[in-house]
Parts: sequence; C-alpha cells; structure tokens
Amino acid sequence: MEPHRLMVAKIVAIVVLLLVTLIFCFIPYLLDRFYKWTQRPSSNAREFKVVLCLLNFGGGVLIATTFIHMLPEVVSVVGALQDCRMLAPTPFGLPEVLLCTGFYLMYCIEETMHFVIRRRQRRKREEALESGEEDVEEPEDPNWLRGLGIIVALSLHELFGGMAIGLEMTVSTVWFMTGAISVHKLVLAFCIGMEIMMAHTQWILAIVYLLVFSIVTPIGVGIGIAVSESSAANQPSTVSGILQGLACGTLIYVVFFEIVAKGHAGLRVLFSSLAGFVLMFGLQIAIGEAKGKSHFVCPQ
Repeated sequence: MEPHRLMVAKIVAIVVLLLVTLIFCFIPYLLDRFYKWTQRPSSNAREFKVVLCLLNFGGGVLIATTFIHMLPEVVSVVGALQDCRMLAPTPFGLPEVLLCTGFYLMYCIEETMHFVIRRRQRRKREEALESGEEDVEEPEDPNWLRGLGIIVALSLHELFGGMAIGLEMTVSTVWFMTGAISVHKLVLAFCIGMEIMMAHTQWILAIVYLLVFSIVTPIGVGIGIAVSESSAANQPSTVSGILQGLACGTLIYVVFFEIVAKGHAGLRVLFSSLAGFVLMFGLQIAIGEAKGKSHFVCPQ
C-alpha cells in the first residue's frame, strides 16, 4: 500500500507543480492588461519605479537562489564526486571554476550574438541609406537574450530540484518537498514572467520560455521516479554537478549585468531587492529542513 501511495503522491506533485507554475508565470501579463506597465515610458518616474522595484525584487530572489540554494548543492555534489574518484581531485575549488566558466560562457555567447546581430542591422541600415530612404532609425539591441539566459540557467536547476522530489522514499517528505519547492518556484515564476514581459520579448518566444520553465520540474520528478527504482538513486551524478555549476555562473551573469545593473536607483529599489533575497533565504531554510543533509553513496 505504501509504494502505491508514494507513487500517487509523486504524480500529484507533477500535476501541481506544472499547473501552479504556469499560472504564476503568466500573472504579470494579466496584471499588465490593467496597469499597462509595458506601454508606459521610462521617463514617467513614479510608474517606472513600481516596475523597477518588482524587477529588483526578482533580482534579489535570483541572487538568493544562486548563492544560497544552487551553489551549496554544486559544492556538495562535486565534493562527493571527487571523494568517489568520479572526478579527479584538483588543487583549486572546482565548483567555483565551474561557476566562473558558466559566467564567461554566457558573457561570450551574449557578446557574440550582439556582434552578429549588430553587424546585420548595420548592413541593413547602410543599404537603406544607399537606396535613398530618410529617417532611418538606429536599431535597438535584441531583447530576448536576457530571457534565454534566465530560462536556461534556472531550468537546469529546477530539473534537478524536481528529481529531488522524485527520489524521495516517503509520502510525508514528498508532500513537504513539493510544498517547499512549489513556493520557491512560484516566486521565481512570477519574477521571470515579469522580467520577460518588461524586456518586450516577442509573444511566441515568451510562451516558449515560460512553458519550458514550467515543465522542467515535472520532468525532473519523472526522472527521479525512474532513478529511484534503480540502485543509483543516492549516487552522485557527474552531469548534474557540471551542469548545475555552469548554470550558477550563467545566472550570476544575467542577474548582475541585466537585472540589478541600474546604479543609484534609490532606496526603495534596494529594499525591494533585499526583500526578495530575504524571502528566498527563508524558503531555503524550510527546504533545507525538509531535505536534510545529502548522503551520497559511491558506486561499486
């Protein structure tokens, strides 16, 4: 009876995580229909300040997610891999190197994309001028790279978060973990929806981004269910450690260069970011108490 109840609990977790994440991802778009945030000029200081506070609240959420939630998990997994000799011991901090690699990888990708797109836009502008067109506007930088970086980094992390639920072996811990991760992900979903909306991402791309972010945790739960049926459930994963390390660095780049890179925006913006950080810090304490300390078993 217990295995049956455990499987039912995990299936319910998949459905709940999918539905509530989808809802919260699109709530900013619903609010925008009433408040018209995306239609207001940034020169309107009072109205823009509200959006800026919401975006920096999301920035605080992502900072806490990266440094307090994701990075310790990477350190734990990489340490276990090195203890099990699945990764060679290094004279430097391997988790931190993976983080820096992800940071510069995202930096390189963004600069490369900007270079290619600007070159193409410059060529079109020169052709327009040669053809005699007047009042040719200077093209703006692409606005979809920020959303792509956030979605890729967080989706990798949320995939492994879902696997943690799928690997649980008791019904009570499945319910507790589902509740804790749901609250954690709902805040992220709202903030990511707000960020993608305010970047004026094309509607089709926005739907794809938010759908991907919504389904990765349920997919992770399914993978965890499959792995829990095998003997490898408590073994550290090399792929998990490396990908989560790269995801940390990617997320750090997006947060600091795209979201909170607005200098001297005011105390309200600072306190908004701090509020997001404190909220996720509290949720991390709850999640940590639910999960307990990770115990990895080296493969034989």
